[in-house]
Amino acid sequence: MTEKNIAFEEGQTCPINVEGTGGGLSISPNGDLLLMGAVPSPSNQQIEAWGGKWRAKLVTESEFPSIPIFAVGSEDWILEAPCNPAQMEKEAPGFSEALYAKEECTMAAILVDSDTGIIRKITQVPLDDMFVERLVLSWNPFRFEGDDYNKSFTPEEFSKRVGEVFRMKPSKELWVTSW
Repeated sequence: MTEKNIAFEEGQTCPINVEGTGGGLSISPNGDLLLMGAVPSPSNQQIEAWGGKWRAKLVTESEFPSIPIFAVGSEDWILEAPCNPAQMEKEAPGFSEALYAKEECTMAAILVDSDTGIIRKITQVPLDDMFVERLVLSWNPFRFEGDDYNKSFTPEEFSKRVGEVFRMKPSKELWVTSW
């Protein structure tokens, strides 16, 4: 089996097809985090903010895995990154334990112009240990097949529930009420 190396470079076409807009978070089996942000024709202010200070929080709902949300540059730009732990475990087994085992956790964040597919900005975002610990604790029950005690969701159920969460409250309100 041959592995295909993917390289991301500012000003070049993104080698991964990014569908829609917003943020998409993925985690490798060794605990590396990658956030793909798709924004239509990002402004110079958004591009500058992408390379600025980031803050991370988790939106929590009962019987539902935490949803990472990020303040990009300031609290004026909130980016949601819903990710289904049950699906992630199938794609990257053991990711949760690998993420927790890291000495320092840094997320690669790639800003893609969703209109052109061109990468506008790449930055490394250091993540707070407490954020990573809470994320792993929230997602770790999804390490195994779901039952009455550790409910897991199919991709369709997950998408439906995420939609319900964001219909009930706007992103800014979720940011303020999250930890």
